[in-house]
Amino acid sequence: MRLLTIFGVDLRLNIFFLLLLSLYWYFGLFGRALIVFAVVFLHEMGHVVVAAGYGMKIKEVELLPFGGVARVEGNIELDPVIEVYVALAGPLTNGFLALGGYILNSCGMGNQQWLPFFIQCNLMLGIFNLAPAIPLDGGRIFRALMSLSCGPRRATNRAVALSRMLSAALVIVGVWSALTDGGSNLNFLVIAIFLIYSAAKEKGSAMYIFMKFLTRKKEELSRAGILLARQIVTLESSHLKDVVKYFVPKKYHFVIVIGLDQKVKGTLTEGEIIDEMLGGGPETPVGVLVQRKK
Repeated sequence: MRLLTIFGVDLRLNIFFLLLLSLYWYFGLFGRALIVFAVVFLHEMGHVVVAAGYGMKIKEVELLPFGGVARVEGNIELDPVIEVYVALAGPLTNGFLALGGYILNSCGMGNQQWLPFFIQCNLMLGIFNLAPAIPLDGGRIFRALMSLSCGPRRATNRAVALSRMLSAALVIVGVWSALTDGGSNLNFLVIAIFLIYSAAKEKGSAMYIFMKFLTRKKEELSRAGILLARQIVTLESSHLKDVVKYFVPKKYHFVIVIGLDQKVKGTLTEGEIIDEMLGGGPETPVGVLVQRKK
């Protein structure tokens, strides 16, 4: 549900977050509902401010029960360093807000009825979002750091796999809670379902993100001027789709093609492989490209 527009950014309330606020209001906790809304909103504004500082345009922000999603024009996943900084901004914002609330509370300033809940909300939201599970901030940080060494597609797959393991652990906790103490911690089960759904959605977009990565990688050297080189050795029978999995950001790749006799058949540049990958198809053996160059 669209709530309002701030500086050209659409603010939307997810149906689950709206339900959460409604439950707070129903049980006479409207004051707490406003605090939860403010904490989640400020968390997302932390992401927005840092992303805008890097020249990225934010299209909309959707508030979820456990944080939110700031949708950026383009794909922030294509620049791992920026993705880390933007992802860290949300939990850091909660940390500073919790510290500010603690100082006010210690000095006897502010509303002593609501300040402890405000501090608690910030700490819970900030710490929870650092869990290495997609789509939480910790999951995005994990993927970004992994992509520097193994590329965005493999990094996304690993982040999704880790998210599923954490979700499975939460399901076990939720089921155990239902069987032993009447389900007082069933929120773990709700969170697990949310993470499983989000991880599946993220995995579905992995190929699209990877193709965008390859398209952008063709321009990387032109933009940077200088890049460190990285060599990959492969058999001439290997397909392009298997080779490009090892392409990582901020490096220029040279692919050395060898035969079964262990002799070098030729060398392909990153640009040559990407052009063929996008034009000829991912199933082309690298040996075919080497033969064309001769």
